[in-house]
Amino acid sequence: MGWKAGALVVAGAVVLAARRTLVVVNVSGTSMEPTLRNGDRILVRRRRPEQVRRGEITVLAAPEAATAPEWQCATWHVKRVVALPGDPVPAGVPVPADRVPAGSVVALGDNDVGGDSRTWGPYRADGVVGTYVLRLRTGTPSRTR
Repeated sequence: MGWKAGALVVAGAVVLAARRTLVVVNVSGTSMEPTLRNGDRILVRRRRPEQVRRGEITVLAAPEAATAPEWQCATWHVKRVVALPGDPVPAGVPVPADRVPAGSVVALGDNDVGGDSRTWGPYRADGVVGTYVLRLRTGTPSRTR
């Protein structure tokens, strides 16, 4: 195999490895302002639920209720994880217990506009896609405040 073919094989392996560990997500909405804006494009590292820590900006699968037509939510939500299984439930989150249930995380937007765990309760931990790494492209600030 020549050096060009070898370089192509290595480049292909790097791309495949990156696709398994990284994903690009477009931020839609204002719930994470001022940290992230509508139209931002972010790089997210795929993570297992047990790897997520409190305070991390996390991409999660939307709760079933959020996909109702009146919400028009994206399939994935970008939120900050504020409580993990076994943690006390933060005020304003509708959970019929005083602790976050196993298999769940409480995730809130940095801005109280839009839906999050205050609206739908805890997110399913197995819906964790990954955690925020960096902003690739900046969107535009919201003017609706």
